[in-house]
Amino acid sequence: MQIQAVDYLVHFSNILLLISYSVRDILWLRWFAVAAALTNMPYFLLQHTVLWPPVLWALVFTAINLYQISRIYLERRPVVLSADEQRLYELGFQSLRPREFVSLTLVGEWKNATAGERILIEGEPVARLCVPITGRAYVDKQGQRIGTLEPGHILGTALALTGAPSPVNATFSEPARYMSWPLSSLRAFVDKRPELRVMLQGLVSRDLAGKLERLLS
Repeated sequence: MQIQAVDYLVHFSNILLLISYSVRDILWLRWFAVAAALTNMPYFLLQHTVLWPPVLWALVFTAINLYQISRIYLERRPVVLSADEQRLYELGFQSLRPREFVSLTLVGEWKNATAGERILIEGEPVARLCVPITGRAYVDKQGQRIGTLEPGHILGTALALTGAPSPVNATFSEPARYMSWPLSSLRAFVDKRPELRVMLQGLVSRDLAGKLERLLS
């Protein structure tokens, strides 16, 4: 059986497919799959009777892979944080990947607080989690001051976990800038991302441990 020059395209295409199955990076896998499909198409087009079905399917697979490749490149773009986001990230969210962190901030909203504004109200349920990046908040119960919370501390964590009314007030003692996450939006967000839920639980645990250590000292 005589092998024609065009037949080598089929062999080369299958070699590219074999390489695509051997790489670990999904981006490279898709690029090799595109190259294999494009290499195969001339073989079908140069037959005495053009084999249109495999050509059309090769075009479909190529289009799908090119679409997914574009999505991968978009997802891998360097993440540029704003000044507020960078500050918040450095204060306690460095265990998250920057892109995950940006997704988390999109669930909440930035707010400015004035001196004397309450973020937790004694006897009322907690409806949101807040993390100040500037400004301190003092905690008091029935008018007696208990302690001070610094920027980076998560306000309302334990209460949000238990669903109990707040036993204390938390009031900003100076103008502040903070990130606020409504609990309903935050729960819906982490329910779709189990791996991120584990990371956030770790952040909450470290935050609670830090507050306890601060109170004991």
